[in-house]
Amino acid sequence: MADTVSFPVVDQAINTLKKVNEYINAGMDTTIDVAQDLVENDKVTEVSSKKVMDLRNIMLDFTRMDRDLQQFRAAVELVKRQCKKGAVEDMEELLDEKLAEIQAENTDEELKQDEKYTDFEQKIRDILHPEEGLPSQAQPTQVDDDIAVMQEVNTKCPYTGKEMTHPVRNIHCGHHYEKEGITQLMKNRKGRAKCPVGGCVNDKPITASDLEDDKELKRYIERKNRQATKRQKHAAIMV
Repeated sequence: MADTVSFPVVDQAINTLKKVNEYINAGMDTTIDVAQDLVENDKVTEVSSKKVMDLRNIMLDFTRMDRDLQQFRAAVELVKRQCKKGAVEDMEELLDEKLAEIQAENTDEELKQDEKYTDFEQKIRDILHPEEGLPSQAQPTQVDDDIAVMQEVNTKCPYTGKEMTHPVRNIHCGHHYEKEGITQLMKNRKGRAKCPVGGCVNDKPITASDLEDDKELKRYIERKNRQATKRQKHAAIMV
């Protein structure tokens, strides 16, 4: 009967799966880092090179594992809800049924639309073709250690004064802020926070719906930081 089902045990198992999900995400992040180092250091000129292809397949495997894990958790939740409504003769059979329904339309092609996977591909392209996909105010200027060095883009939050790591863009005036910083400003001003950029003509109070993630600027910041780290390492070796 449904009232005899030990859901706390099931929930504990699901919490364990959440930890597995963290490991998968960590694996994805590591694969992206390795791919960036490979392309930068080995002077890979073709995205189809064997090493990059191997890493691409690893990313797809991680993406597939992440999808399977999320779908299994969704199937478990469906079974739990059905058990609460009434008796279930065979929970394992029901779980298999729900999981099969969820997975019925799975395709390998959709894996390539995953956010982490597209981030992997974009970062490779950014390194191989630094002149493409840069923020509009950044243009390539010269080559330093075979790395395109871009004109400075303002990557500091106008509110916190610190380097941004998660930039968001105000859709009304186009100014960028660190997400955590502008969220805190909005909270402090209680709905009356305005763009903190001096001289901004936008006098509309900022709301969450006015802000959008700027993935292009975020990639620029990440690449800028990687280049700075490489130059520091190179300088240390030369000392």
